[in-house]
Amino acid sequence: MYRKAAATLVILGLASTAGAQSMLDCSRLDSEEERLECYDRVAGRVEEKLEEKQSGTTEERVEARNEAITEEIVGAEVAEEVVPDVLSFQIEKVMRDRSRRVIYKTSEGRYFRRSSSSRVTFREGDSCILSSGMMGSLFLIRDDGQKSKVEELNTK
Repeated sequence: MYRKAAATLVILGLASTAGAQSMLDCSRLDSEEERLECYDRVAGRVEEKLEEKQSGTTEERVEARNEAITEEIVGAEVAEEVVPDVLSFQIEKVMRDRSRRVIYKTSEGRYFRRSSSSRVTFREGDSCILSSGMMGSLFLIRDDGQKSKVEELNTK
């Protein structure tokens, strides 16, 4: 009788952790043992993703690997980025806000505030591209390769 009950509990425990596919799902499990097993399975899948061969340029390989790992950790496919991969424009005006942070106005009328502590500054008339990074970050990159992390300001 006890063996049947124990076997049933083990099967139910495995079934409940089988549905947990990401680290976020694992973190919601109540049992410490089940949670640890779930984390171990996810870590094994992440390790497999790290060892997978990727093709393309270095940037393409890194991006593909990051997307695969993020999918395992978060549990959903990475959403397509809202910002295009590369957008070019000119800096029309350089300003400062009340806190003395640098703000760039582009020729398209968009505003970006420098969010990194880098000393790279852009001048009026500089040609730049806007490139997206990991986790929704944005970078202004000057023609000479100098870049600065920025955040877009909502001007509406």
